[in-house]
Amino acid sequence: MKGTIHARLPAILLLAAAMATAQTQQPAPAAERAPAGAKITKEQATKVALEQVPGKVTDVTIERKRGKNVYVVEIQSPDQGEKDVLVDMESGKVIGTE
Repeated sequence: MKGTIHARLPAILLLAAAMATAQTQQPAPAAERAPAGAKITKEQATKVALEQVPGKVTDVTIERKRGKNVYVVEIQSPDQGEKDVLVDMESGKVIGTE
């Protein structure tokens, strides 16, 4: 019995190491990745939008506006009411508000 355990121990250790490596190399969850063609994530766009219009983010969507794919960050601002901040998905710059 002891011989069997000792013979299988190296295999178990190698398997555990392989599993640990595989877990660290998994891609980021879809919610954290930028969509195809985007150079910034939704979280980065949100940060940029809040610098332009302080308030509470209520929604973030992707739309085509002004000839570009943009994140539309909806912000409820105490001073300006509800504002949509358009953040270019490629450059990360605010291209306007609505």
